[in-house]
Amino acid sequence: MKTYLFAWNPKRWPWKNLAAMSQDVKDGKSIIDRWSSSNSRKPKKSDRFFLIRVGDSKRGIFASGSILTDTFEAPHWDPEKSALGEITHYVQIKYDTLLDPDAEDILPRTLLDMPPLSEMYWNIQMSGVEIPEKVANELENLWAGFIHSLTFNFPEEIDMPEGLLLEGAVKRVTINAYERNPTARKKCIAHFGVICQICGFDFEKTYGKAGKGLIHVHHLKPLSEIGQGYEIDPIQDMIPICPNCHAIIHRQNPPYTPSEVKEFLQSE
Repeated sequence: MKTYLFAWNPKRWPWKNLAAMSQDVKDGKSIIDRWSSSNSRKPKKSDRFFLIRVGDSKRGIFASGSILTDTFEAPHWDPEKSALGEITHYVQIKYDTLLDPDAEDILPRTLLDMPPLSEMYWNIQMSGVEIPEKVANELENLWAGFIHSLTFNFPEEIDMPEGLLLEGAVKRVTINAYERNPTARKKCIAHFGVICQICGFDFEKTYGKAGKGLIHVHHLKPLSEIGQGYEIDPIQDMIPICPNCHAIIHRQNPPYTPSEVKEFLQSE
């Protein structure tokens, strides 16, 4: 299996139903599309693809999936070129991930400049460019982590509008979740910093600018026990921790305490 890079430039082709297609993929629907591989006949059935947005300020990877067919010829996607009788090559594709760049974060183009990803020329103007195996493997890892970061939320990490620091109000999402006030989070981080208060992990020190400012915030008292209308103290009630420690804390209900997780680390 090989991996190919396809390009989308919004200025050249407006993708009018992208938002709806993105939601369908998120809902688990099987979305099959046709994409031009330009002059390339190399993509084959069962190969892998990534889709990169080019041509404007918000550039980066926003989709991935599998190639369902070998290349085939059809009239050019550009109406003017098609009217002149021009043809181009296409493949059918199936998305496993399709983000909407106008409404959510995508994997930024700047992250692709770090080795070994920098071995690939990402500023492509045409689709159907093969990604070297070493780079493709690294991109898969980076992409998986990025997608995980978009969907990874503990019950007490659901956003609510700015306002009074009230915690504990229940709202219906896909499950019952407790709202987290972003103002409280900011004040907690301003006091403690962005280093995990359990294991000392520093994202920026490890990952450079890609990890700058990244941290989870944990409520020391489970919000399910607080009740409605509780006014949270960002210093006494919250603590910045890394995702690993946060995951361990929530391995049981009621959660482990930060002190208990520290003891796990010290016993190793």
